[in-house]
Amino acid sequence: MLSIALKVPRHCQLASAAAAAAAAAAAAAAAAARRSFSSTVTTLQHPSSYIPEPVGNKIAFAFDIDGVLLRGKTAIPEAKPALELLAAHKVPWILLTNGGGKSERERVDELSHLLDFPIAEPQLVQAHTPFRALAQTYHRILVVGGDGDKCRRVAEEVYGFEDVVIPADVVRSDPSVWPFHRYSPEELATIARPKRLYEPESGEAKIDAVLVFNDPRDMGTDVQVVLDLLLSQHGYFGTRRDLHLTHNKNSQVSAPTINDLSIPSVPIYFCCNDLLWANNYRMPRFGQGMFRITIERLYAEMTHGAQLKTTVIGKPFEHTYRYAEQVLNDWRAKRFGGQAALGPEHTVFMVGDNPASDIMGANNYGWYSLLVRTGVFRDEDLATIVAQPKQILDNVKEAVEFGIAHGLQV
Repeated sequence: MLSIALKVPRHCQLASAAAAAAAAAAAAAAAAARRSFSSTVTTLQHPSSYIPEPVGNKIAFAFDIDGVLLRGKTAIPEAKPALELLAAHKVPWILLTNGGGKSERERVDELSHLLDFPIAEPQLVQAHTPFRALAQTYHRILVVGGDGDKCRRVAEEVYGFEDVVIPADVVRSDPSVWPFHRYSPEELATIARPKRLYEPESGEAKIDAVLVFNDPRDMGTDVQVVLDLLLSQHGYFGTRRDLHLTHNKNSQVSAPTINDLSIPSVPIYFCCNDLLWANNYRMPRFGQGMFRITIERLYAEMTHGAQLKTTVIGKPFEHTYRYAEQVLNDWRAKRFGGQAALGPEHTVFMVGDNPASDIMGANNYGWYSLLVRTGVFRDEDLATIVAQPKQILDNVKEAVEFGIAHGLQV
């Protein structure tokens, strides 16, 4: 079972001179890679009668989705040929995304259709997939984000959470909780459920944790409901913790410190730290990271400047890569007949478009990072990106060709 720890502090800013030097070195390496790329992959250009050599015992791949295989609902042209090449060379691969908002089954069906290529459910790790491990820890949770009540159904029916509340339930119980909510009467009658939320004396209305599954669809409502819980008395709606007094183990009253106030009344988990992501729009769009920043900033305003303690999973954090490695090992064993677990002799290529999540996470975990130009990254950003990739390539097909050529040579 995955163990989820508190988020590590955010990465520090590099000194400008060091960043410039690293960027120059990376640019030179990228230019050299581009010059030699055609010769590197000539081994893959075979007559139609040639039988591709399996290299799945040497390499494996993990792919981001948005900006690598898709832009919005449109497949990137090189995506299907890249996956076909992996199949021909019997290379195991998984999808490792900071996206979500629906079940893994629904997502792989959608991806298989959009990419015109079959994808199995065990090949997908969504941002919130590791939340499965928390189902035995928390009885009643607030799930935030996603369309309608899809994330509630994922939490209950797929992950096994016993009692799941969504913001629509809170609005249905008392619409004045956020009078500017965007729920229609039809939605409140269908996706919202009647819940006991305002009965602290019963003990049954307590929320044990907040789990942010996906980007909010009604930002104002979600911000208000989440802050209400974080600032509540022991997780009960309609209550407020005492921000002026705290009690120690001996029941002595003392003034709270900033450290005391930094711990919310209920724990909150975010499954994606991406500030930006790529869709069909010409510029990157804000992601779930914006919601986290908003919650943290408002919490500080309400608590005399306390820094909210949160748990953030997803890329680039290590526990998500450990989880993904186990998924990749399981898929290798299932698909290719019980191969041994990944070890130092194997190379795992992480193909992504976002230096702050895909590349940083891969580098920190010891995977080989390949950055593509079809998503968030732009060449002009090279001097300021927070993590330098091993290689920069134009698209996912070039990334796969690069990796397979490596496998053929070792």
